[in-house]
Order: sequence, then C-alpha cells, then structure tokens
Amino acid sequence: MTVSSVARRSSTALAFALVSAGTVFAQAAGPTPPPGPTAAAPAHTSPSTDPADPTDQTSGATDAHQGFTLPSSDKLRFTIDFLAGYGTDRANATLGFERQGRVGYAIFTAFGQLTSRLSYSIAVNPVDEVPPLPACGAPGFFYPNDPRFLYGDSTTIACNPQDGNRRVDPYRGIALDVLEQQGPIREAWIAARLPWGFTVRAGRMPMPIGFDWQEAGSFTAKDAPLIQRIDSQSNFGAMITWAAGGSGRTPPRVAATLAANMGDTNRIWDYDYFYFEDSSLATNSQLTYLGSVRARVFPRLEVRASLQRGDTGSKVERRPSYWASKRNDDATVVSVQLRPTTFSRLVYERAHYIWGPRASSAQMLGVDPSPIRKDGFYATAEAWWPLTAARRIGLSASYERIDRDDSLVRWLADAGLYHVTTNQLDRMTVGRCTSI
Repeated sequence: MTVSSVARRSSTALAFALVSAGTVFAQAAGPTPPPGPTAAAPAHTSPSTDPADPTDQTSGATDAHQGFTLPSSDKLRFTIDFLAGYGTDRANATLGFERQGRVGYAIFTAFGQLTSRLSYSIAVNPVDEVPPLPACGAPGFFYPNDPRFLYGDSTTIACNPQDGNRRVDPYRGIALDVLEQQGPIREAWIAARLPWGFTVRAGRMPMPIGFDWQEAGSFTAKDAPLIQRIDSQSNFGAMITWAAGGSGRTPPRVAATLAANMGDTNRIWDYDYFYFEDSSLATNSQLTYLGSVRARVFPRLEVRASLQRGDTGSKVERRPSYWASKRNDDATVVSVQLRPTTFSRLVYERAHYIWGPRASSAQMLGVDPSPIRKDGFYATAEAWWPLTAARRIGLSASYERIDRDDSLVRWLADAGLYHVTTNQLDRMTVGRCTSI
C-alpha cells in the first residue's frame, strides 16, 4: 500500500470465468445400508482365527490397525474443488506483481453418512494465503502491518518482506480464496440429526451469514464484494438448526440457526493484528453468538437475516497496543434473492457492522471509545442463456457501496496522517462472464 493509496479509492473490476470444478470419486449409492454383515472382504486376513493363536491379527488392540473396506455406501465419499485464475491487480503494480496466475484453492473433502442420524465432513486445502503477514521494507510505502509501526522499534516481531508486502490487508493481497482456515483445515465437523427437524453440528464450519460468496455469483476474492468477504467466516463452535419444508436436494422452505463460536474472525478486517499470533487461536475470552433465519416466501423469492454479537482480541495490559486490543464484532445482515425467470436472478444484501475498540480498551489506550459503524450494501444481477441441453453462457454484474471507516482509518484520521478522513465510502463495480 503506498502512502497515496491509504485513502482507498473507488475501484472497478472486470472478472472472467475461472476454473471451478467438483468431482465425486466414490461410487454413488442409495440410502445407507442397515448395520449388519456385509459381503465385502476384510481389509486384512489372518492365517488363523483362533483367539489363542498369537499370530491372529483380527482381535484385540490390533483391530484399530486393520482398516476397513467400503462397499457401495454413503459412509465415505470424496470431492475435489479446484479454482485457478489469471489476471491483473493494479494494487500490486508498485512492486511489479500486478499480473499473476495462481491456484486459489484445491479442496479435498471427505464426507458421509455414518448412520441414519450422524454425518460428517472434513475439507483440507493446502492453499492458505488469506491472513496478512508482518511486512516492512521499501521506502515510500506505508504498511499497516509493519511491526515497528504497530508496536514500536523495540518489537521482537520480525517483518516478512518476501510475503508480507503482498499480504497486507483486504485491499492488497494475492489470495483468490476468501475463507480463513486453521492451517490446511478448511472445515471439519460432525452433525447429528434429531427429531422434529433439528440438527446439531459441532467442529470447525462456515457460519450462515448472508449469501456465501460463490453462492451469490462471485468467483474469487478479486471480484467478490467486500461484504461477501467479511461475512465468509469459518470458525470452531457448535450450532443447532431447525428446518422444515425441504427434502433431499430441495432446500428447506424455512430454517433457523443458533450458533456459538470462538469468534475473532474479523481480526484481519479491523486491523487487530494481535502480535501476529496464529489467527486460528481465539484471543477473546467470550464466545461469539449468531442467529440466522432463511425463508422461501414464494417459490422465486428467498429472504435471509443474520444477527451476530461478539468481540475479538483482548485487553492486554502488560503489552498495551491499539493494534492488539479488544474490539467490537457485531453484525446485522439482511439478504434477498429474487428469480424473475428460470434464467435470471437478483441478489441484494445490506450489512451493518460495529467495529472499533471496546470501551475498556479505549479507556486504557486513551482513544475514541465510540464504536465504528460500517454500513453498506451490494446488488448483483445475473442472466443465463442456454446454448445446448448441457451448456449455457451467462453474464453478471455487481455494485457495492460501503463505509470506508475501520480502526486503521480512524487512527490515521485522529493522528492527522496522510490526509485520511473518516465518513468516506468505498465503491466497487464488477462484471463477470461465465460459461458452464
């Protein structure tokens, strides 16, 4: 980020279709068979089945090492999701990295139905480029993630000029993905289906806030509206969902979710670097709570609403810093999807966020205690035209307007640095072309 780019200018982006594919490797199957004997051969056989025979490897503690075979079953299935893109990002032009081709993600997912009521999913993605890194280096550049700027010249946190200057903040990065992971783990959860339409899920999982970025028509972090990226949260916790009116692949007519998770997902958005500790470690002492509802009011009209209350970071009195403090993390998101025809749809989403230091941290640091309000909306219009029975071509466009304010903007404005002012707007316009 250059000094002149601190006052974030409006941006216009044009994105073309990228590669995104999912392939099921396990054989498709019907309902999970009832427990009982199966005709499949065991993974290992033993020369003897006599319990007294010391060479018998089919009993006792060695059972854990025998493995098992899976006949045609829903207990274990695999998918691969792959996304790659090539394009120009002028935010990285100052260092000569504006034109890049990268793999956005290569997600390997194992999932299945263990019993008639228990299911699971484990997704692993080795590409993890979303979190910012400590950066410093080139004269004439302003790095909000420079440890010396954040914590003073005496800091022991080393900067990373090799990667940190290309993984600065949401406005300057190389990631095509938007979801923060726990190392290579993207999600890993187990769910139990209960009577009367309830399901309980626990583990690391995406949080149901608004429309998922790809569900709403975006390809990558480069063309997704800021609201979609902020709302793409994956976290460790538990949630209970009640759903009614759906069956099989048909989405429910109405669903409601209550979740409690570790929070801390907006640390990278509100410049709460917290000494660059592992971003999957929760720094706050309280859970974040989320309530979400969705309903198909009419066959072509869907409405969603989400309410989140929580915080991020901690007030560390032995190492006080504005950049490692307890922050607000509240969100209210309302979403609407309308399908006027079979080959078109309109998506509108309005978001209201409350960020900035909590009152206790603001008092300790001597900064403005009033919360930072970040409001905005985006709208997306899509249309498709069938080419053949199996192929179609489409166009989509998105427009977003959202408050620029966050903790960095307020700090710079209060300090009178770089002509930064509050109460400004970010705007984004995106065009996309798809072929499926």
